[in-house]
Amino acid sequence: MESSGIVNDWLSSHGITPSSVSSAGDQVSFSVAVGKARTMFSADFSVYKHTESGKELIRTLSYSIPANLKGHLDFVHPTIRYVSN
Repeated sequence: MESSGIVNDWLSSHGITPSSVSSAGDQVSFSVAVGKARTMFSADFSVYKHTESGKELIRTLSYSIPANLKGHLDFVHPTIRYVSN
């Protein structure tokens, strides 16, 4: 799958090895420090606190991906999603 290779090459260029890949190869999981995520996604992450539960989440209002990943990477989760489990 061409997209998997392109995304994995990009992750590798940042020193990242995925912790898991779906059987279809369409979902990749990895963990990085916030500082590295800021660089990789040109994002400004902040801590947001849910008023009722007091739970804190680190999220960003927006992020970007390199031009060569467009069409190969649909979204990065949980960067802009504020619902917690």
